[in-house]
Amino acid sequence: MPSRDERRCHYDAFVAHVRGLCRTPRIRSRLEDGRGQPLTECPGMDAYLVKPCQGFGGRRAHYTIASLIALERPVPDWTETAPSPPPHPDQDDLLESEQSPPDSWARRPNLGRTLADAARAHPRTAAGWQREMEVMGVLSADLLHTRLPHTIRRLLSLGLACDFAVLLEDLAQWDFDPLEVAGRWRHAFFLTVPDTLLEL
Repeated sequence: MPSRDERRCHYDAFVAHVRGLCRTPRIRSRLEDGRGQPLTECPGMDAYLVKPCQGFGGRRAHYTIASLIALERPVPDWTETAPSPPPHPDQDDLLESEQSPPDSWARRPNLGRTLADAARAHPRTAAGWQREMEVMGVLSADLLHTRLPHTIRRLLSLGLACDFAVLLEDLAQWDFDPLEVAGRWRHAFFLTVPDTLLEL
């Protein structure tokens, strides 16, 4: 069983790996086709994601994140070629220096913070982003995975980047403790949005 730090290192590596894959339009299209779909409907993604997911659980979370990353378009600072698959838990070559300090992950924006950034950037839509955050917080895992592509596409259309590694951790945890994850999203949202924009 990988440690929390190993999992988080893996999440970052997985996102980088998928972005490398997405530099190939054919692969990006296959990954994008899996958005919102259950695993049984995503056989075309297996060739690219089975190995990188192995040993870390949360397979649907990984597939969903890959499909969301595919909604982005490659930018110049992405790697020119797909990186090696993320490390597996049985590999002992994770250097301590490569792991994020324990408190740095908590400072990275979760989905609630990103929705809040959208509300602050577009005050007229703040109430809608607040409702989106509240609705997602009570969804089952299946409904959440189905809804996320629409939400992420809207954020991307506004030029807002989502921290997909953090979202991957949250989705992997959703099956076990959705109230904890939803609570973090709410706290980040309400700590970020000015009271004047809230629908109280």
